[in-house]
Amino acid sequence: MRPENKVDLGAIQVYRGVIADIASAAIEEIEGVTMARNEPLEGLLGLFGVRHNSAVEVKVDPHNQISLVINVNVRFGMNLADTSRRIQDVVMTAVEKMADINLRDVDISIQGIERGRA
Repeated sequence: MRPENKVDLGAIQVYRGVIADIASAAIEEIEGVTMARNEPLEGLLGLFGVRHNSAVEVKVDPHNQISLVINVNVRFGMNLADTSRRIQDVVMTAVEKMADINLRDVDISIQGIERGRA
């Protein structure tokens, strides 16, 4: 679209919680990966009507660039480096597609290994 055809209709604000929710939903689609949540904290905050996603930290730097730190658990036997890169790709794509936001960084913190039952 040419610049003269664009109309400024106002500002759009996307809250940190929305970005965290998008990242969480994208990660749920990856087999063998789960969010490493702080269940007691989330349950306590839920009693007061506050939603908090403890597995995704959204950071905004002074230049308004957004970075994510995502805490996950991975199924035993999965390649950690490949899985981390896949999580990064899936999250970056989802946030860009849904919110039109280009993330600066997506850091993955593997909090644990889940062992399945034989």
